[in-house]
Amino acid sequence: MKKRILICLMATVVALTGLFAGCDAMNNRKLRNLPADFAYEVDMNQHLVEYTDSEDREITLFGKLYEPQAKGKFPAIILSHGFNGHYSDFPTECMRFAERGYVCYAFDFCGAQSGGLSEGRTSKEYTPFTMKEDLCAAIANIKQLSNVDETQIFLFGGSQGGFVTALTAADEDVKRQIAAIAMYFPAFNIPDDWRNAPIQNTPLMGYSIGADYIRSIRDFDTYETIGHYKGDVCIIWGDQDALVKKQYIDRAVKTYGEDRVSLTILPGAGHGFGGAALTRAVKKVLTFFESHTYE
Repeated sequence: MKKRILICLMATVVALTGLFAGCDAMNNRKLRNLPADFAYEVDMNQHLVEYTDSEDREITLFGKLYEPQAKGKFPAIILSHGFNGHYSDFPTECMRFAERGYVCYAFDFCGAQSGGLSEGRTSKEYTPFTMKEDLCAAIANIKQLSNVDETQIFLFGGSQGGFVTALTAADEDVKRQIAAIAMYFPAFNIPDDWRNAPIQNTPLMGYSIGADYIRSIRDFDTYETIGHYKGDVCIIWGDQDALVKKQYIDRAVKTYGEDRVSLTILPGAGHGFGGAALTRAVKKVLTFFESHTYE
């Protein structure tokens, strides 16, 4: 009888130990099963990334880290803004992702906007491929942070930033480091837009496109390149988007493979989300990332 009681007590201790260990593991690792009201306090810190680009320019990327205020290692999401955008373009996404236990880094692509805080490259020198270099440098840097699990790196981008996200994820040295990617209205149309344009500095939407930009992209094969990424992809697009036509989204889905793409089309939304469309977009991306976290 005493032996039986002892065995039962030992089993109870083991069960409780496993329960507490499971809770700790959940708090630090298993995100997608967390309750809907789970949240961390978020501390938004300045974070600089310094590196030398392929043209031997010393680049300093300015950005902000949104970090869960808890001990442990967390998955990370690196966010890429659109044309003439800034690190501050995705506050809702950054805050919501961080509340769900992701370290988020949003930064200024160097030379890619008016009033940008990154340094080392001018508007005449930046191209989608210098942006790709910036994003690669950001990935390498964020992976080294003490509170980041380097095996769980996600990429997110909007418009031109979505295009650059896709290019970067397809890079031979990067693609195996990326758990999944998500994009709002990715501008896969960029090469076609500049295909027959004169190679010269060109004003555009309050900023400018340099001759180097046009020269670098006008003959580029978007789909042959992005197809090298074999992970899962989330694309969210509004059916009133006047800049990125559906044909570009459809071809991207076909290129990646329908079995690997989560495509959400938002009725009435244009090139930029707000209100109910934004709420739905953020929820879709978060659900997608959580479904790929620690599978």
